[in-house]
Amino acid sequence: MLSQKKNTLQRVLEIIGENGFILIFILWIIFLSIGTDTFLKSQNIFTVLRQAAIVSIAAIGEMLVMLLGGMDVSIAALLGFSGIVGASLMVKFGVPPLLAGLVCVLVGGLIGFINGILVTKVRINSVIATLGMMTVLNGVALAYTQGKTIVGPQLDQIAFLSRGYIGPIPFPVILMFIFYILFYLVLNKTVFGARIYAIGNNEKASWLAGIKVDRLKILVFTVAGFLGGFGGMLQASRQGSATSSMGNEFLFPILTAVILGGISLSGGRGKIQNTLIAAIFLMTITNGMVLLGISLYVQGIVSGLILIIALSLDRLRYRKR
Repeated sequence: MLSQKKNTLQRVLEIIGENGFILIFILWIIFLSIGTDTFLKSQNIFTVLRQAAIVSIAAIGEMLVMLLGGMDVSIAALLGFSGIVGASLMVKFGVPPLLAGLVCVLVGGLIGFINGILVTKVRINSVIATLGMMTVLNGVALAYTQGKTIVGPQLDQIAFLSRGYIGPIPFPVILMFIFYILFYLVLNKTVFGARIYAIGNNEKASWLAGIKVDRLKILVFTVAGFLGGFGGMLQASRQGSATSSMGNEFLFPILTAVILGGISLSGGRGKIQNTLIAAIFLMTITNGMVLLGISLYVQGIVSGLILIIALSLDRLRYRKR
């Protein structure tokens, strides 16, 4: 009986840990709907979703890495560096937008591949390996740009990526949902997705079962790089320019969205749809505080508290019975 009660309590804690933020999200929306006149207007809702697009797309890659039990802290620097490459090719070398975008994504994939090699073959802890990569990328970006902004009319050619519409819906919002539907199917309907969860749950057992663990890890880091590279092109489109610091603002929301969305820090558990909800939630927090006239400094405090809550929920969710 005591064991049954403990199991029931653990299950309740897991449900709260995994989905509690959704209840908080709903309450926050209700509060903003009552406290402001503009939050529920379609224009504001689309603004929130547009702001969530880049974070949520890059967060898919981070989620895949964390499902394996790792963490990629270079994802934001990779996003910024890839955006610099794409913008530079267009502005300085006259490369057509489609080709520049392709190179941007491939550069992100290459960096992700190197991260995967460092983790699997050199056997460096994923946090340490990607922290080193983040430092390298930030340094190279600063050295290349010399602290200057890469800007030119050529970037108007990719403005549609982040500022265009298909009907009444912003194009980046459509892209965001396409990516999430695609990766939902990958994670839940394919052998590849099942193996990611299997490795995250028990890497040794997965290896004994014949799964090529290192190869799959490298592939996941590479996919994360591709997604980060694509996010870099979206950010260059959104800004209409590229700077050495353009990726700095993304690390916190990407990591927070993934952890808050229920991806276990130890790997193997989590739902991709919750990552999307968490990314949108984070954007509504920023948007709501702006609508309420809350100080920028207070916004930083709230953001920090959200990360602490996210980490606490993770520990609550997977604490030992």
